Amino acid sequence: MKISGKRGEISGEIIMMIPKILFLTAVLFAVVILVKLYIITNTDIREVESNVLIGRLLYSKHGLSYFDEDLKRVYPGAIDLNKFKQIGEANPNGLDMISLSYGSDNPIISAKITLKQESKDDVIAFYNKNKFDQWEPRTLSTVKGGAGSVKSFRKEVYVLVNDNGKFSPAILEFNIIS
Repeated sequence: MKISGKRGEISGEIIMMIPKILFLTAVLFAVVILVKLYIITNTDIREVESNVLIGRLLYSKHGLSYFDEDLKRVYPGAIDLNKFKQIGEANPNGLDMISLSYGSDNPIISAKITLKQESKDDVIAFYNKNKFDQWEPRTLSTVKGGAGSVKSFRKEVYVLVNDNGKFSPAILEFNIIS
């Protein structure tokens, strides 16, 4: 039995379109899959947050930098040793209220700040000490199960230390856990 006429032509054209439709479907799925692979849905801003914390501590009037009361001027890169020691000794979370605060239960960031001077003992101050003590073991790769959900960032900054009007070079080491 032979199909002739327009009905035969239409059915032949439909049969010829099946491979084209299958190929078009495969290409569309491939494009969708590639787009989903290359679109970033999560952005990790922890390193940026740690750099912002360092910037606030180094360049803020209420941070670690030397502030001249007479001139009302902050000297970036110059650390007031008396202020740094007072922050480190008086209250382990004293820096939290002075420079910036993420609330009483700060679940975002913590830091250990060490001032290293030549032939002097290191002076240590903390930002959010409670969380630092909880999170520090999680940054170690030797912990059973691997490192945890927090990440550690280290940065050293060369500074001048103002010790009662006498300036001397030092290194300010930041160990930030976010």
